[in-house]
Amino acid sequence: MSKRAAAFISYLFHPLLFPTYGVLFLIAANPHLFGLYPIKAQMLWVIIIFVFTFICPVVWLLMMKRLELISDFKMGNSNDRIIPYIAIASFYMWMFKLFKPTTEFTPYSNQLISLMMLGAALSIFIGFFINIFKQISIHAIGAGAFLGLTLSMMRLSDFDLKFFFIFVILFAGLIGTARVILSENKLSEIWAGYLTGFVGQFFSFTLIPILLGS
Repeated sequence: MSKRAAAFISYLFHPLLFPTYGVLFLIAANPHLFGLYPIKAQMLWVIIIFVFTFICPVVWLLMMKRLELISDFKMGNSNDRIIPYIAIASFYMWMFKLFKPTTEFTPYSNQLISLMMLGAALSIFIGFFINIFKQISIHAIGAGAFLGLTLSMMRLSDFDLKFFFIFVILFAGLIGTARVILSENKLSEIWAGYLTGFVGQFFSFTLIPILLGS
């Protein structure tokens, strides 16, 4: 893989885009759960997720760079990642709260999207604590989270997702390879990221419903 291709993959699968990819996947994989909602409502959800998990964090990072709170957007220094981790996790928790079903009906209530965002927030919090001791690949966190999301959907979806799951594994490997080729991460940081992202989604979809009795 050339460095140009590796850079393209890194941008296409930027970690801040995974929540948007995730909600699109949830809608496509669960027509029996989302079919009751109008297409306009579904697209509104996608737009809201994109704005608050990509646009807002990017604007936040631009402000931090302007204020010289981070040295560069790559955030190769662990100290540069502390505030962004907290900010991004806050946006994710905001989305979890927005989509969390309540006793009162709201146009945004959706159990799957809320659990996905909770899992994403958990992954970021875990990454935050690991970052105190060693650097971890944020791209790999996103890829691992999508892998965990896909595995969780295999028991809920109308479709047989086994081949898609294999496809996601291959793409996760491709993302990790791209980061190594670009010399942005070491293999240990990639594997730590995969595990962190996967654990966040697995915990959210497997253990949280049991703890809540749902």
